[in-house]
Order: sequence, then structure tokens, then C-alpha cells
Amino acid sequence: MNAITEAPAVEVMPPPRPWEQLPDGDYAIVELMGHTTLVGRVTEIERFGAKLMAIEVLFNGTLLPVVLQGGASVYRFTQCSPETAWKAQHKPERIWSLPDPIRAIVPAALLPAPEPAPARSYDDGGEDQGGDDPEF
Repeated sequence: MNAITEAPAVEVMPPPRPWEQLPDGDYAIVELMGHTTLVGRVTEIERFGAKLMAIEVLFNGTLLPVVLQGGASVYRFTQCSPETAWKAQHKPERIWSLPDPIRAIVPAALLPAPEPAPARSYDDGGEDQGGDDPEF
């Protein structure tokens, strides 16, 4: 008796594509005067009698609150897909690349936990110099 049992059919779901969860809108990589690059969702608005770019910077998978940037400070504007913006987004390990005013609005929950400072070793192989901190 040769019984062949087949495994039940299993539907395999494709891996999630996180950029598909981003809200609709125009996404861009924006280079500003002052060697700053921002990636996020952009819109053009008028405030104070001037055209401004409103950008929601994409940081660690989250759109930050709107930052307004004067149009005259835009050096290069590269419109892109949400997928490209997701891949080029700012990450916690490169937070230093964001300008200070934008770093100030990053929620603490999006930042990595601080790492403890490495332990210092005062053992130089010599005799005790009498004191806690050797002079270097």
C-alpha cells in the first residue's frame, strides 16, 4: 500500500513593503544651501507673502512634523517615489546629518538608547601614583 500524502497548500504572502504605509503625497530628496539634505514628503505653500516648501522629514520610518524652508535656499530638488524616499531616509545612526532645529523635534522614542561610556582602565603597569586619576 503506497499512500502518498500531499502537504496542504499554503499561501505565501510577500514580505511587507513599509513604504506602502506612507501617506499619499509628493516625496523628494531636497538639497539645501548649507550642505543639508532632507528626505521626506513635500508640499509648496505660501506664507508671509512668500513661497515656502513644507517638508515632513522621513526619519526612522516616521514623518516628523512639518518644517518650512524658503524656496531660495533649495539647491537641488529630486522628486522620487515613496520607496526611494524610504530607502534614502534619515536613520538614527546618522542623526548628526540633520540640522539642529530638525534634530530638536525628533521624538525620543525614535532614537536608539544611549550606550554606556566604556570603562576606563587606569592600569599602566607601573606603581600606584597615589590618586584616582593619573595625569596624561
